[in-house]
Amino acid sequence: MGVDVIVATLEGPDHNVAPTGQLPMVWSEVTGSPVDTELTTDGVTRRLGTASWGLVPSWAKDPSIGHRLFNARSETVADKPSFRSALRHRRCVIPVEGFYEWGPPIPGSRDQARKQPWYVHRSDGSPMVLAGLREEWSGVGDGASTPIRSTCTVITVQAGADLESVHHRMPALLEPEVWAAWLDPTVTDAGPVLPLLRPSATGVVRLHPVDRRVGNTRNKGPDLLNEVDVSPGTDDPPGDQEALW
Repeated sequence: MGVDVIVATLEGPDHNVAPTGQLPMVWSEVTGSPVDTELTTDGVTRRLGTASWGLVPSWAKDPSIGHRLFNARSETVADKPSFRSALRHRRCVIPVEGFYEWGPPIPGSRDQARKQPWYVHRSDGSPMVLAGLREEWSGVGDGASTPIRSTCTVITVQAGADLESVHHRMPALLEPEVWAAWLDPTVTDAGPVLPLLRPSATGVVRLHPVDRRVGNTRNKGPDLLNEVDVSPGTDDPPGDQEALW
């Protein structure tokens, strides 16, 4: 996905991001300066930045509301006060390698009383591009002294056929042919963009079981993505990642 301006980048890879953590974010804006005009076509600038995972609406008095707004259901996103303005004016995409999902215990595994985490990624090896919304919050009535906080949320849909046996919902994945339509800042009506939010087609994603250590976000490292043999089970206590969508 090409961008015109890099606003910010992550410090490094994070293989176990939790709500309030930093995510990469791409969005488009109507060009407002002559410098931007030289970089873009059709008066639109595409930017790459980062945002805290958990949307804080501009009108919120307390940023802790973001702890509850890390996802938005596609069925209600156009109507919810927390999301409807962002859907019309501040859509974004969130590129990731994959995500974790927690599902029922695998039949035959030792521990039948606890959920099993899975790593979900694209079958073709490409990054996932998730539909999101963004906001910038600087406090209500606090003036210019309050630092601006960039925040985002992930939009969810009914799970596709590849994932529905594990969980009934999933992030909305956007294919390359609809990126421009979703990001188009000149479209300020929910009508044209809502149909882009739909379950992934069969075969688009693949998943495998991973260690329950992913439930504790203090655990980091690429080894968390490795497929595990679940028949022996593990004894690590469940953590804070078991219900994201």
